Amino acid sequence: MSDKGNLLQPEHQFKKIIWRSTLAVSGSIEQFTTWTITGITAIVGLVVSNVDSVAKIVSLEALKSSIILFTLSLLAGVISKQLGMSVSNGIKTMNELEDVLNSDNGRLLINNMTIDLRQLMQEVSAPFFWPLSAIMRRSAENGITDYLSADKMLVRLFCIQFYVNAFHGLFAAAALITIAWSI
Repeated sequence: MSDKGNLLQPEHQFKKIIWRSTLAVSGSIEQFTTWTITGITAIVGLVVSNVDSVAKIVSLEALKSSIILFTLSLLAGVISKQLGMSVSNGIKTMNELEDVLNSDNGRLLINNMTIDLRQLMQEVSAPFFWPLSAIMRRSAENGITDYLSADKMLVRLFCIQFYVNAFHGLFAAAALITIAWSI
């Protein structure tokens, strides 16, 4: 069943509960990634600062390969962390916005609006530079016809975060194995 163009149904509320409960894991992944990034950075710093000593027991090719793999791991970790921050802040913002809009004052605000929703979304996105303005405008237009579009976007970001974080771990493990193998 498509969510587009339908009024808010009990099924939508159920999907939101499931998705937001799943998305709560994103914060834990982000914190874990912070620790693994810190650990990997410490390992790389130790290896680089003692490269002469390490080169005596590890081959130069393995050392180069492991540093490249650690660098890829750090890059994936940083991307994963950024995605996790986006998901966590997105959930927080949506929950706060829903709390405001579901309050008596929020309903009064909505009922007293005199502007077309599409025009309002144009005005909200106008101060942002491109491409953010275009992304916000498109997201807002999707939100007018699909009440779950923001949740769906966060689920997609979470999936990307999950896979990028897996690459983060795999690159780090491959770097450690490369060093260990060459000893």
